[in-house]
Amino acid sequence: MDEVKAMTKAGESMGKTVGTGVRSARHGAARAGEACGTVTKQAAALAERELANRGVDTDELQERLAQRATGMSRKQLAKRTKKARKKWDKRTAKSRKQWAENAAAARKELAARIDPEPKKRRKWPWALLVLAALGAAAAVAVALTRRPEEIPIADADDRDPYPKPAPRHRLQEDDSPVPAQTDGHPPSSKPTENPNH
Repeated sequence: MDEVKAMTKAGESMGKTVGTGVRSARHGAARAGEACGTVTKQAAALAERELANRGVDTDELQERLAQRATGMSRKQLAKRTKKARKKWDKRTAKSRKQWAENAAAARKELAARIDPEPKKRRKWPWALLVLAALGAAAAVAVALTRRPEEIPIADADDRDPYPKPAPRHRLQEDDSPVPAQTDGHPPSSKPTENPNH
């Protein structure tokens, strides 16, 4: 039991020591940052004074540095930077749009795989079929109303299928249009009676 207590006390003391060390390191870093900031400000002020003594302005210095580094003036660099930024913005907008379209297509495909919708039946073929049936019925009805009268079978057998045209000259009395009877009796105007009745 003494060992457990000793280990517990040792852990607590180590924890306190580490905590105080971390705290002091934080405070030291904050103090060093403040000191560094003041030293930097002092160095910048000193550099500006030295440049002013030599007759060089800070804007001129920036211009000279840009010229040496890139071979262009600051205005040219600003122009080029602006163009590059516009170009970059266009590319990113295009890629974002493409990503959004691809993501939407992937979502639709995944949704279709997870929960497929039943295929919708097309109704237009049935509508065409109904319209065709109505058209056919109308055509049959029109054809039935305009059907010519039927010729009796007995009359159809007696008729000449290719009748000869009548001559153009005037008929004489012996060329009567009514054919003569073959039994030798003159034609009568009385109707004949059927002896079977």
